[in-house]
Amino acid sequence: MTLGESNNQASVAGDEENERLKQYKNVAKHEDMRRRRTECSVELRKQKRDETMMKRRNLVDDESDDEASEAPEAGALKDDQKTARALLSFEEVIKILTNNPSLEDMRRCFESVRRSLSKSKDPPIDSTIESGLLQALVQALAVEDDKIRFEAAWALTNIVSGTSRQTYAAVQAGATRPLVELMLSPNLALSEQCLWAVANIIGDSAQLRDQVIDSRGAEVLVHLVQNIADMDVSFVRTLAWAFSNMCRHKTPNAPLPILRELAQGLRILLTHDDKTVRQDSCWAASYLTDGPDEQIQIAVEAGLPSLVKGMLSDNDGVLAPALRVLGNMATGNDQLTQYVVDLGVLDLLPRLVERTKSTTIVKECCWLISNIIAGTQAQIQAVIDANLLPLVVQVMATGDFKCQLESSWVISNLAQGGSSEQIMQLWQVEAIAPLCGLLKQTNVEMIANVLDSLYALLTTVSTCYPQRLDMVRESIEENSGLDHLEGLQEHESERIYQGAYKIIQEFFSEDEDDNVEFDANDENQPVYNF
Repeated sequence: MTLGESNNQASVAGDEENERLKQYKNVAKHEDMRRRRTECSVELRKQKRDETMMKRRNLVDDESDDEASEAPEAGALKDDQKTARALLSFEEVIKILTNNPSLEDMRRCFESVRRSLSKSKDPPIDSTIESGLLQALVQALAVEDDKIRFEAAWALTNIVSGTSRQTYAAVQAGATRPLVELMLSPNLALSEQCLWAVANIIGDSAQLRDQVIDSRGAEVLVHLVQNIADMDVSFVRTLAWAFSNMCRHKTPNAPLPILRELAQGLRILLTHDDKTVRQDSCWAASYLTDGPDEQIQIAVEAGLPSLVKGMLSDNDGVLAPALRVLGNMATGNDQLTQYVVDLGVLDLLPRLVERTKSTTIVKECCWLISNIIAGTQAQIQAVIDANLLPLVVQVMATGDFKCQLESSWVISNLAQGGSSEQIMQLWQVEAIAPLCGLLKQTNVEMIANVLDSLYALLTTVSTCYPQRLDMVRESIEENSGLDHLEGLQEHESERIYQGAYKIIQEFFSEDEDDNVEFDANDENQPVYNF
């Protein structure tokens, strides 16, 4: 299998991008969006890591340990010993393995090591490394006996599920390449166990991921995904999890040719019947699109966005990564943002928010909308036409803090990038009351968004719709906005102080005497006679 590098990567001319950015006050739009995407991704990755922590170790209940020690689903693994075996100590294992052991001796030894490492509490990983048994486990992968290989792979899986130091020890002992090679074993139980170990190595760091790639690990993953019809569900779940780990690391990202091959595999996994497979595959797609425009373009070329869009009718477990994929795409250039709009995603969001009980999903929806509305005025209009502004205003009024923060970005991006007619939609959807309510918050970013929005609205009304200026000012005053603005002039943030001061100075500091006209014929005027 050869990984070929494709040249059809999407790019946008720098001059065109600069000209487009001149239309907006928030000229750092893409950079800001990528920064905010990273902050949100940390939270989601932590959530995902917590959900899948126990997948990383292949644990065995102590009470059922004897049964589990036999060959799994044992069509190809021969083990005639159906009785419980006594657990050997590490000292006994070393003594046997250094004294011309038979195959049966090796089976018993490596089974004992694996059983010790499979305990849920305090597995002796460090003792395994320090005793030299780690090297023996790696050597066992080359023994022409599937039972021995399986036990060694299982033991190594649990070692590389530990700390980075422990994982590096296994890699330095030479475990990576033989594990990758055994992923191609016709014995599916052995192949899956080796895949599990390799997925743990990949998940540790970008450096170890690259070592797996150098050992042809990405090629083998793509080969396996072509044959998922022969696998049981647990195998395919492990495979999807491995894809997710392969796409996860960002410093640096995996090479583009590798990501292009993985994207083709994800296209298959995203259509699998199993919900867990689809969920992990969708997370992998979210990691793939969490990068520069070239990576997002790879997902587009593989047809992943349309598959992900279909998951918006799925349960909440799949919704979060699905929305993340689409939100990541919308942080790209205008063409990539338009691709999301053309998919018809915006029309699905109102019903999605209505039926979900998850604040995470609501936040992700607002984040996706904020990225689209930060684009061209045509894209802003698409959000308006999808009747999403009332939904955003409702979230801003009643949502939790994180949802309110994302909704404030939607309004701010509209206010700073929209046309005068589009900005006036804020008045039409009655956004002033919830905007004024957010001025009570303590988050500087949120307050700044509100100040930018109010200033843009007041400026637009003053310039283009002066007959409505008094109504807008009265609405701000009636919702305690002016009181909050006056209080914000004491804020410790210079940005907040300046924003509040500017609004008050330009729109709420008119001296009625300034508008009195002098009438020279007024009889009530005093006459001076010097």
